[in-house]
Amino acid sequence: MEKKRDDSNDSKRGDDFESGGADLRGPSPTGGGSKLQVAVVVWLVLFVGFGLLFILSKSGHPVAKWNQSKFESELESGHIESVTLTPLAGNATLAEGVYKLAPENGGDDLKRKFRARVDFTDRLDALISKYGVERNVETPSRWVEVLTTVLPFLIIVGVIYFLFARQMKMAGKGAMQFGKSRARMFTPDKKRVTFDDVAGAEEAKEETMELIDYLKDPLKFKLLGGKIPKGALLTGPPGTGKTLIAKAIAGEAEVPFFTISGSDFVEMFVGVGASRVRDMFEQARSHAPCLLFIDEIDAVGRSRFSGIGGGHDEREQTLNALLVEMDGMETQEGVIILAATNRPDVLDPALMRPGRLDRQIVLDLPDIRGRRAILDVHAKRIKLVESVNLDVIAKSTPGFSGADLANLINEAALLAARNDKAAADMDDLEEARDKVRWGRERRSRKLSETDRKVTATHEAGHALVALNCPEAMPLHKVTIIPRGMAYLGATMSLPEEDKYTKKKSEFLDELAVLMGGRCAEKMVFGEVTSGAAGDIQHATRISRDMVCVYGMSEKLGLVQYGSRNEHIYVGRDITKTEDYSEETAREIDLEVKSIIDDAFKRANAILKANKKGLDMLAEALLERETLDVKEIKTLLGYDAPELAGV
Repeated sequence: MEKKRDDSNDSKRGDDFESGGADLRGPSPTGGGSKLQVAVVVWLVLFVGFGLLFILSKSGHPVAKWNQSKFESELESGHIESVTLTPLAGNATLAEGVYKLAPENGGDDLKRKFRARVDFTDRLDALISKYGVERNVETPSRWVEVLTTVLPFLIIVGVIYFLFARQMKMAGKGAMQFGKSRARMFTPDKKRVTFDDVAGAEEAKEETMELIDYLKDPLKFKLLGGKIPKGALLTGPPGTGKTLIAKAIAGEAEVPFFTISGSDFVEMFVGVGASRVRDMFEQARSHAPCLLFIDEIDAVGRSRFSGIGGGHDEREQTLNALLVEMDGMETQEGVIILAATNRPDVLDPALMRPGRLDRQIVLDLPDIRGRRAILDVHAKRIKLVESVNLDVIAKSTPGFSGADLANLINEAALLAARNDKAAADMDDLEEARDKVRWGRERRSRKLSETDRKVTATHEAGHALVALNCPEAMPLHKVTIIPRGMAYLGATMSLPEEDKYTKKKSEFLDELAVLMGGRCAEKMVFGEVTSGAAGDIQHATRISRDMVCVYGMSEKLGLVQYGSRNEHIYVGRDITKTEDYSEETAREIDLEVKSIIDDAFKRANAILKANKKGLDMLAEALLERETLDVKEIKTLLGYDAPELAGV
């Protein structure tokens, strides 16, 4: 039952560069041909080995291996039918032949082979003659003996060569290529992105167009004594089009355009990142004038502060190489650096100075005109009915980034297709807007009748207080259907226009609206539930910012308490302590509580004065589950949007 905020969540970054760029990293450490050969050899060896094992397993009984005493006893038993004697060194003789075991002795009367290494003596010769064993004598060739001794070793060496030697050879080449740059030169194609595809960032387009104009006609700038900028940093929240701007530059530029990610530099091996940086700039200078785009540069360009534990790591070595290549003793003109990040606060100051990244191009969340232009760009890709008014969508989407708006248009098309419509209409766009901002309805969650009544009363309290607070954000819709991260119901508000400042009265009205749900529960049921946890958290954050950041407390004055509201940068901020005393901290807590208590009292007074309307609205929500602001005003008898506050 958490009241929804106006803030939109950060959306994802834009798409990466399409594939199709020319790979400038040189041959792969293990080429496609060598990989195929190695795979063929490995599979061939495995196939032959398993084949031999299979044949041996199906070839009957294995050859019996006897010693001399066993051989003599078998002779005396009359089981041996034939024997072939092959002289070896000295008196040693290899005896091979056929024997059989009678059924009465547990045999199967089948012939089997044996092999025995014996000392050939007169007694053994007499035994063979006595029992009438068929005798054959073979004199082995010297070459056969040599081959039988050497061939196994040759086979083993050959297998090792094919499996390991070629791999080691290619690994050596891979080691030489390991420090090569992974930058790719972008090759424009028919689907290239141009500045016509970029909307809502006119200032950024103008600054980047200046770089392209310089590359196309450098003489015009040199006649005036101007120097080409060394680099530009694209900054802004996620989804605002930093990578899209770079893609448009790649599509518009008539010079080589290299692209690489900051994470491509850093590896687990020492020195690889610095080597890749040097190789990247060497390639870029060979194609000068050119543009070099480093996406997510904060992966390699973080501040060189040793932090907790200290030490010099691989990332810092890579950053040092990057700084030297961008503006060092042997730096040459002709290579313009474009970098993108949404964390400029963690970048090293040496990277940000003029001469390296001369410009910081900020891409902020678009205003209403920018949102309308972005919607026009993306609306061309789907079918819309003629009655669709994109101005209404642009007006009701403050805080949306370009990625959010692209997602909104896509969701509208998906909704229309799901409902078997020929084109998306206004209902699809509005539902897509609500889905992107607040999440999808979760009708699968079944609530008990008691929970439904509590939820309806809670959301009715939010809505009724919002209608009676003139400075509160205008009410949009109320529902008791779980949506997005809201576990129960939701009260949704939308601003009428873009606002960049907020008055104290607006904060106080917002706090009163947040307290309306808890007040309604206590007034109707005589007790409270855990459904107001999100409201309390949000109200505490607002009131603390009023006291500590905005200086809106008369008691504590125009002083900022607490130096940072940004992400903690480990090593620089983790050890920082608060810059005010414990007594001041206590005064802050008391002032925050006082502001919230006043908001609760104000909400309580509004609901007491409109108790009948609260009951009517709660009953309507139980019956219809979702009401928009027009239906609520009609139900309560509010004919005009301007209402007297309490």
